[in-house]
Amino acid sequence: MKIETFFVGADGEKVVNSNDTIRQIERVRSLECTLETEKGEKITWDDLDDPNEPITLFQYILGDRRRRVDQKTFMADRPSFCVVTAMDGKAMRLEFYEGHDALSLVYDIRAKELQGMNLQNFMEKDPQAYDPVKFLKETFGMPEEIARPILEELHKKEN
Repeated sequence: MKIETFFVGADGEKVVNSNDTIRQIERVRSLECTLETEKGEKITWDDLDDPNEPITLFQYILGDRRRRVDQKTFMADRPSFCVVTAMDGKAMRLEFYEGHDALSLVYDIRAKELQGMNLQNFMEKDPQAYDPVKFLKETFGMPEEIARPILEELHKKEN
């Protein structure tokens, strides 16, 4: 059995530009999609990558790379990305990571055979997570006991 790992929007260590992301999407789409919802509904690549729908996962990542990398735009959120695990040319698992201060696993979409199994995630913890309390202390000298309640209140208002 041949197991391969593919990325969309990153190379396993860092984000990539939109041209690389397009090539990654094309490579992933060449795999047979065996992904399903937990209810057993088949998922197609068009469900995850519709060029007419910028909020589909792959197009969302592609749009981010155009802004973040190609146009060198500073963005507050961490750069989202997908990891696709393939076995013998079939996409068996798709992990989508997204986050504000730190990336975390948002979607874990699997083939029927892998659903319910305890599998290791590509990333358990974001190694480059952003600690805003630490940043405010180091950059502006703001004590943690002041910064933390302010940030907690701001996050409540965002949600």
